[in-house]
Amino acid sequence: MPNLESCIAQWRQALAAKPQLTSETLDELEAHLRERIAALVESGLSETDACQRAIAELGSAEAIAVEFRKLAPVSWLPVKIVAGIGIALPLVAATLLYVRSQSQPAADLLLSVHAFTITLGYTATLLLGVLGACFVLQRARADFSARRLASLGRVTFIFAIVAAVCSATGVILGGFWAQREWGRFWGWDAKEVGGLYAVVWLTGFLIAHRFRWITARALLVASLIGSNVVFLAWFAPVLPSGLHAYGFPNTARALLVAVLVINLLLTFLGLAPAGCLRSRKA
Repeated sequence: MPNLESCIAQWRQALAAKPQLTSETLDELEAHLRERIAALVESGLSETDACQRAIAELGSAEAIAVEFRKLAPVSWLPVKIVAGIGIALPLVAATLLYVRSQSQPAADLLLSVHAFTITLGYTATLLLGVLGACFVLQRARADFSARRLASLGRVTFIFAIVAAVCSATGVILGGFWAQREWGRFWGWDAKEVGGLYAVVWLTGFLIAHRFRWITARALLVASLIGSNVVFLAWFAPVLPSGLHAYGFPNTARALLVAVLVINLLLTFLGLAPAGCLRSRKA
């Protein structure tokens, strides 16, 4: 183990001399390196040989710096689409909220802000899940480079922060509204519990991200689970009973179940080796 740590420390020191590589980028690269070393050790290599081979696969410090210098902006199309939606959604939601306040002066501001923040929080979590689904599907055909994984890790962290802050704000404001209208802050209704679960999951996601408890790949796969949590929290009205049961038809419930199952299947696919669906020609 000391030899392995010394090997990684020397590799990181060489990378740290490159101005293009930030400390956060080095952390992401090291996490990817350790993940690859663990896989090589499981295949039968010694830790020292596995470290040297993994470093060779990643490329020299100069080559990595050149790649980051040329490809610093994230050019992956799903990131552009998800980021565009993430920017446009608050503007659209704020415009609709303003129009409603002008057309209905007596509209409940507290309830409107609650709906606005919870919608932003849940949507950001779902967009994070969409990014995770795109990652899983592409990785099933070809693995991602360390640079792209590092960039995707930063994108997931930004979305998770927005989702956590907005969701928590929405849940708290909903409690204040319920206290004013119904005389109680919390009633353990399905949607209230769902909102709590969403906030707890996002908090755990951010903690795991911040302290590097799991790799960028694992975070992207885990985002699919977060999508299921939010789907259940947001669409609890499709359930047959409860305070927020609005009498949805069975087809809506079937659609919800289908989405949950698809997310679970994608989660399992994300655990498979990279390139598992790539066609292999003789």
